[in-house]
Amino acid sequence: NKLREMYLHQNGVFGDFPPDIGLMEDLQDLRVHENEMWGYLPDTFWKLTKMKKLWLQDTLDCELDEADEVKCMRSPDKGFQGSISPEVGNMKKLSQLLLNNNPFTGVLPAELGLCKELSRLHVHQTFITGVVPNEICLLRDEELFDHTGQIGVFYADCRPNNKTQDPYISCDCCSDCCDHTHGVCVADD
Repeated sequence: NKLREMYLHQNGVFGDFPPDIGLMEDLQDLRVHENEMWGYLPDTFWKLTKMKKLWLQDTLDCELDEADEVKCMRSPDKGFQGSISPEVGNMKKLSQLLLNNNPFTGVLPAELGLCKELSRLHVHQTFITGVVPNEICLLRDEELFDHTGQIGVFYADCRPNNKTQDPYISCDCCSDCCDHTHGVCVADD
């Protein structure tokens, strides 16, 4: 229960997201990016009120090639799935939420605006759709600053998809808009 930081990134972790992580009430920093993990985040996970940094981005899809060597690449089609629970608002100390390159779906919950210390939000290369709630845009306008005084970073798939289709997300406050198909992001300040 007393674990505050867990860094498992680029560790070859394979499998479902461990449901017991949601019971680690003192957890403040969880980095499991660049592993071959998948599954739904447990309901208890969104109740981690001390969480400050949550890095789940860049889930890998690994396969054996013809020479029996493991080859891994990022894939927005494999990895963590489901939607971001409105209970994310319980994580009021959250400063970094990186979810990109995962098949998350649904919309960004307005309750994310309760995370007043949020300075980095990456939801590009996901299947999150809809309009970014005003509560999140207000964070960018008023509070989305890191501790150096720089404006915060908010990446989303708000560029026309494949240059011809509607963007996944409609956003007036993203710092960088990405094309979901091509993965190209352009500053939109």
